[in-house]
Amino acid sequence: MRGWHLLESTPVLGVVIVLTLMAVSVAHHPSSLQGTGNRLLWLDVALLLTYGIAATWVLYQSSAGVDLAIRLGTIAGLLLGAVLVANHVIELFVSARSFALVISPVLLTLALLGATGSAATERTGSLLLAIVAGVWCAIVGTLVLLCVGFVFGLTLEARVELWLREAFAASGMNDPGGFLVQNTLEAACEALVRMPVVALFLSLLGALANAWITKRSRTAVLVVICSAALMFIGGPAALWYANSLPRAARPPFILAGVLLASVALSAAHPIWSALRHRFSE
Repeated sequence: MRGWHLLESTPVLGVVIVLTLMAVSVAHHPSSLQGTGNRLLWLDVALLLTYGIAATWVLYQSSAGVDLAIRLGTIAGLLLGAVLVANHVIELFVSARSFALVISPVLLTLALLGATGSAATERTGSLLLAIVAGVWCAIVGTLVLLCVGFVFGLTLEARVELWLREAFAASGMNDPGGFLVQNTLEAACEALVRMPVVALFLSLLGALANAWITKRSRTAVLVVICSAALMFIGGPAALWYANSLPRAARPPFILAGVLLASVALSAAHPIWSALRHRFSE
């Protein structure tokens, strides 16, 4: 049980580690606070403290359902963190990535968030707890990525600066290390805001799919499987086509591709669960 309590405290510990690494990075390159850097730093600190306060409050809720949702979210979040870190490593060390290598981490992320919501609602019967599990998963995964990102910035500075050389040349800054830290602060801010929002949507979608499909016949489940398969094919196909277009023409196809893939992957766990239960009867 003590091991579980330590594992469930991952977000609080992650917040402390990220704040420490952030402080060390900024102290190492004070020029990172030039321009928008100071605002980004304080925005990151505010978001991280919000994460920590929210996580601490949830941990003190004495409910079996909340405990289960947190456990599911923590395990899924560590898996999500592994996916995000692997993608970051590939970005740093693989100069020419194929479309499959680019899209795979995105699809895995969508699938994990949807599956977390589905599994949580299946075990707790609550849509609210499904959202808690999904958002908790996003928080854990994001903090894992930020920890690794700041560590890479401190220990592999030359490599990361090389990766950002084109953006640095267009930035107008004189210190590549300062630009690296400022870029990391900006990326952290975007991840801290976007990931919980995406998780809320996908975990709710997975939970609703699970609640709906459990009440349907085998025939209906097979129809859903075929529909999900078509959407799963259509989503990456739209993203692949968008990748061949000029940047200004991409947004509609990217949006369509992400939505199709999100719906298809959010239905994956509910479909698997429904088939498992029906064919075991």
